[in-house]
Amino acid sequence: MMNPMRMHGGVAPENYTDFSTPINPLGVPDVIRGLISESIKSEIYSFYPNYNYTALREAIAEFYNIEPSYIIPLNGAAEALYLIVGAEKPTTAIVCEPTFGDHRALFHALSMNYISVQYAEFPNMYVFPFNIVYMLSKSIKSKCIILFSNPNNPLGTCIPIEVIEKILHMYRNCIVIVDEAFMDLSRICKSAFKLVEEYKNIVILRSLTKTFAVPGLRIGFLYTSNTKLLHKIEVFRQPWNVNSIADYVFSRALTDYRNNLNEFLEHSKSVIETERQFLEYSFSELGLHFYKSYAPFILVRFHNDVKNIQHFLERFKIWIRDASSFQFLTRYHGRISVRLREDNEKLINALRIILKEKVYGEAQ
Repeated sequence: MMNPMRMHGGVAPENYTDFSTPINPLGVPDVIRGLISESIKSEIYSFYPNYNYTALREAIAEFYNIEPSYIIPLNGAAEALYLIVGAEKPTTAIVCEPTFGDHRALFHALSMNYISVQYAEFPNMYVFPFNIVYMLSKSIKSKCIILFSNPNNPLGTCIPIEVIEKILHMYRNCIVIVDEAFMDLSRICKSAFKLVEEYKNIVILRSLTKTFAVPGLRIGFLYTSNTKLLHKIEVFRQPWNVNSIADYVFSRALTDYRNNLNEFLEHSKSVIETERQFLEYSFSELGLHFYKSYAPFILVRFHNDVKNIQHFLERFKIWIRDASSFQFLTRYHGRISVRLREDNEKLINALRIILKEKVYGEAQ
């Protein structure tokens, strides 16, 4: 039985065009694909990775031009929240939502005081709820964490660096977790990396699986200058939390092929911008309500239950993300990932047929 607090994209039936998974639409870079094959031929999987992940930390640091001693490699960025909560043991969690939903299951299991702050909805976009976050800072006295994503998943909005810095000031006694899982795939949103040296209460999360389209490898990292927290997490994390293949591939790729991957990411951002604009224009033509996004996905509010929309799209072997499991979203919300033009046209043509046949509006 599926836990409604743990619904994710990436569960499309076999042979479907999957718009539910928000990863790089260009797919796996050739250099990473080659290193994966190389690691299999070398039987890297038969060895334990280096527990300290020294080479991997240094490779990540070199690629992103950040401090290696502030990095902890992760089994996907999602692992970070479990490590931080386990190591820090906060009594209160403030989450700006909707956002990636695994935290709800964790907070519920630990019976934590969980404060959900809703993004403000406008006709064509969502806005970060800064005023509410500010007011809460006056009353939160207990040990806390505050969590938000930038760019936001599933809204696609950006939070300016200046706003993040104000939050760091307001919540000096709390851990501020900024989930930047989609930052590498956004041309507009700006990373908070530069704030880490000055503020000890910020933790940045990154996902390499989404950036390089390898969700099965499960790799990401957290970044903070809070040495006390880093020590606790190092003690708390399970040994060898990143598998030997992911360790080998990214230790090599981010250093030996740094220029190739930087070029790949620049091209990825351009493609995402172009294709997202194509989808937005097409949605407008079809009369669909969508929200402005700066990420590799778009949130759409349909006139009908997304489950019904999905039922109609199955005729065309297309799968989208039912976004109703996200806090504050409804059964009418769907998240559509940006793919390449052929797939995007397939989706638009399918929606056009559904509208023309009027089954879209008649579904119950």
